[in-house]
Amino acid sequence: MVTRSDEEPILERIEKVLAELSRSIGSSANGEEADTSAIEVPDPVGATSFGAAGRLNTAIAWVRARACRDQAFGDDLFFDPAWSIMLELYIHHRQQTATSITSLCVAAKIPPSTGLRWVALLEKRGLVVREADPFDRRKSYARLTSEAIERVERTLDDAMESNRKLGIERVRLVN
Repeated sequence: MVTRSDEEPILERIEKVLAELSRSIGSSANGEEADTSAIEVPDPVGATSFGAAGRLNTAIAWVRARACRDQAFGDDLFFDPAWSIMLELYIHHRQQTATSITSLCVAAKIPPSTGLRWVALLEKRGLVVREADPFDRRKSYARLTSEAIERVERTLDDAMESNRKLGIERVRLVN
């Protein structure tokens, strides 16, 4: 049986399922009845379990949807820098990559001065931590606090649950 782990990379889970299906198909091709009851097909988007992969895909989809909205209406009509920053930091958290404040501002499509003000506010609220680069004192990195991660994940879970209830098609697999 294929086991499900939120931290297990999606491609590895898919490979395990394919191997299990291949063994089952091979058995039925030899005249044996395939036992499909033991095959658990993981939900790579996490729409039912709301796992790490589902949350990451939802966060990425949210960023992409906002980019499409900005393209359609212009990037000066809608402005939500705090959420943009938190989504970008969440994506980096899940992908286990560091992001500098400068890169964060570019990714969130906000001017550096605005980004610094919002990072300072998020830091004051206990949602973001800034860390200095040990090799370059001019550079600093940002990351979400554990409280912020929990709150972002709760928001992403709520969005996925809402989409599920509405019957909206699942977020396309990004990984």
